[in-house]
Amino acid sequence: MNEGSQPASTGQTVNGYQILGMLGAGGMGMVYKALDIKLKRTVALKFLPPESNASDAARAMFLEEARAASALDHPNIGTIHGIEEDPEGRLFIVMAYYEGQTLSHKMKGPMPASVAIPIAIQIAHGLAAAHARNIVHRDIKPSNVIFTPQGLVKIVDFGLARVISSANSTRTLATAGTASYMSPEQVLGEKGIDRRTDLWSLGVVLHQMLTGDLAFEGDSVAAMLFAIVHAPPREIPKEVAPELQRIVYRALAKDREQRYQSAEEMAADLEAAAPARTADNRPTMTDRELASYREKASVSALGPIAQPRRWPAKWVFGVLTVAVALGLSLLVPAVRQRVAPGLFTPPIRHIAVLPIDTIGSNANDATLADGLMESLTSRLSNLEVGNESLWVVPASEVRRRKVTDPGAALKTFGANLVVAGTLQRDAEKVRLILNLIDAKSMRQLGSGEFEDRAGDFSAVQDSAVAKLANLMKIPLTRDMLRNTGGSVVPAAYELYLKGLGLIQRYDKPGNLDQAISALNDATRTDPKFAIAFAGLGEAYLLKFKTSQDQHMLDEASANCNRALQLNDQLATVHVTIGRINDAGGKHDVALQEFQRALALEPHNAEALLGIALVYDNQGRIKDAEETYRRAAALRPDYWEGYNRLGLFYYRHKRYPEAIAQFHHVNELTPDNVAGYLNAAAALIESNRLPEAADALGKALKVAPSYGIYANLGQVNYRQGKYAEAARNTEAALKLNNKDYRLWVNLAGQYRWLNDDAKALDAYRQALPLVEEFAKLHPQDAGVQVQLGQLYAYLQQKEKAVTRVEAALALAPDDPDVLENAAVIYQALGDHARGMQCAIKALDKGYDLEFMKQDPEARALLTDPELQRVISRGPHQQP
Repeated sequence: MNEGSQPASTGQTVNGYQILGMLGAGGMGMVYKALDIKLKRTVALKFLPPESNASDAARAMFLEEARAASALDHPNIGTIHGIEEDPEGRLFIVMAYYEGQTLSHKMKGPMPASVAIPIAIQIAHGLAAAHARNIVHRDIKPSNVIFTPQGLVKIVDFGLARVISSANSTRTLATAGTASYMSPEQVLGEKGIDRRTDLWSLGVVLHQMLTGDLAFEGDSVAAMLFAIVHAPPREIPKEVAPELQRIVYRALAKDREQRYQSAEEMAADLEAAAPARTADNRPTMTDRELASYREKASVSALGPIAQPRRWPAKWVFGVLTVAVALGLSLLVPAVRQRVAPGLFTPPIRHIAVLPIDTIGSNANDATLADGLMESLTSRLSNLEVGNESLWVVPASEVRRRKVTDPGAALKTFGANLVVAGTLQRDAEKVRLILNLIDAKSMRQLGSGEFEDRAGDFSAVQDSAVAKLANLMKIPLTRDMLRNTGGSVVPAAYELYLKGLGLIQRYDKPGNLDQAISALNDATRTDPKFAIAFAGLGEAYLLKFKTSQDQHMLDEASANCNRALQLNDQLATVHVTIGRINDAGGKHDVALQEFQRALALEPHNAEALLGIALVYDNQGRIKDAEETYRRAAALRPDYWEGYNRLGLFYYRHKRYPEAIAQFHHVNELTPDNVAGYLNAAAALIESNRLPEAADALGKALKVAPSYGIYANLGQVNYRQGKYAEAARNTEAALKLNNKDYRLWVNLAGQYRWLNDDAKALDAYRQALPLVEEFAKLHPQDAGVQVQLGQLYAYLQQKEKAVTRVEAALALAPDDPDVLENAAVIYQALGDHARGMQCAIKALDKGYDLEFMKQDPEARALLTDPELQRVISRGPHQQP
């Protein structure tokens, strides 16, 4: 029989039972109304899901549980007539058929206590009888409570919850309704579920009968599960008698030891609180006593937790964050766990997620595994909110250092905890197995198997991160568990993971374009997927940085704004918007966005790096350096922090310090093009040309790029090899013709080759690119003077003068601006002004050797006055 097929149809006869019609279907199987032909009575036949009796062990468990349940003989328990097997080997239960409504149909709003209490008492009596036979229901909810025409309460489906959940280790909860009645220990996947779980669920049912609302609220199944573990139940209106409130709050104590310990005890309290009792006999309760019971129902099942920030208004969650409440749209996979006894996690948790292995040969699965590794790392990083003892090695560094085992993680990163995993896909089903390992002792601290039959990667990750946090004894808050920023369609989340895996190695040719394609598909599949839009924003921003194409910056801004419309509580979105504004010259706005991100995630290194960059652009140099250092220290194994600090030193011409940072980047990541490229730039500025050429050669071996060829052109240029310089710059332009700096460099190289026609053509190519860039950076003196230089060479004198004067007003003592101003005035025929700027540039530290290499400065350098200035002493930087 196919898994989705029906085991019977109307009119069919199965083992002497004539099927009269289907009564319902769900996670517990399919139920049919049938006529017992032999005994002439109406019965209900429940066929279990195929997986519940797929193996001999599963069939044996089913029979054992069903026989135990059939032995129950109590007025408040639905009768089981027998267990049978049809000719095709399908097991089914023959149960009494009841004409009445279920409790879920009966509840249309708050019930009077006079109605609710008798129902709860009958449920409690039925549970007491079952518990006396060591049978736990595990799925008490209104749809499993039926009323006979005489008003008698019947609990149905006894024992089946365990049968299904044991046979199918990833029992799926198809609706929030089922999840709403789960106990904290069920949500956490703990072993040893006992009778107190049923009493918790009865407490939820009683709360719903009295108030008309579920005890725990949430806009999604994930949010509901989070609330069950951490949040207090909804407050019961004062109109409900205090004695009844106490009963509900005691039943909902998250600590099982604080709950009712038996159904008999709960039934006795319910009977004592019945409205029929006289006022003289009614027990009294003070507000303080009632508050104590409410407090016990409010304490997190994982212990004290940090006060969560406001739940996002449009939450249905991320980033991710990160874990249980991260956008489970349809399914919640249960966790099968194995925890080694007596083990504990170290007080300082330095964790690395290793590359996830895949079972099978599908290349797409490997890309998904890369994205899954990155996403898991990101979500674990979110656990740092309010918990400074955890830090997570970036997934990019684990991959780049080719770390694949716990010993290497310990040696390379100092990681004392390691997550190792395996991903398997079978048709639509996805299964993730994770192990938490102590890297020092090589002991397994615990493991979990997470599966979803619909292929929902988001659902699988939610359970995985929650389980890992539990194993590491990290208390969770909602803020830690954000990432997706909305309800996620499973197919969209899979595309997002693919894009995420590609974007993490944007240095590889073609990866950014593939990432953008996958993320665009994700947003089309799920238009409410906030972090997919944020990922697109990040991808387009990276595309802009590597191409200087303004269109890419516009795309980045549009996608991030869409992400904000969907959810303004995601730190990653605010970071990306901050970068976009900073790239667009809006530094104050960028600072606000970075600060907002840091408020949401105090340990967000990217937010710190953004703030540092803004400080730098605002001239707050000391603050900028301190913040860059903070960011690097926050992630000691993350190359980007050192790279940003190196770029800071580079911009401030502190080249030896910059080179040291870039070398550190390549010590951490030997295949990192950015490290070699940036080191080469600093070495060029330090006139250490052979070392620069060596660094660029190493970069070329990793992956050719326009930046490498451009810098090789600069090395050749400084060495006086102008023809070779032009060839390398032309090679760079074949890879990217949107970066104005390449055209300017090429023009200078042609000038030294005395090819003025080609030089002028290169200047014309550069002009519109620089004009566009200058619009975005009106306060950047370097850009303004560069534009003035182009206007001067292209004989647009008035525009040239305006730009050079603006640049000198913005940065009157900047030696680079002064040197450029000197050659502009010289090109415009104002030799005297050119001389003034050239002399001041040298006095302010401009390197004389660099001036000699500028073809436009040749006329100035031959002036006797400048020669006398030069003869007075060295005018180059130390």
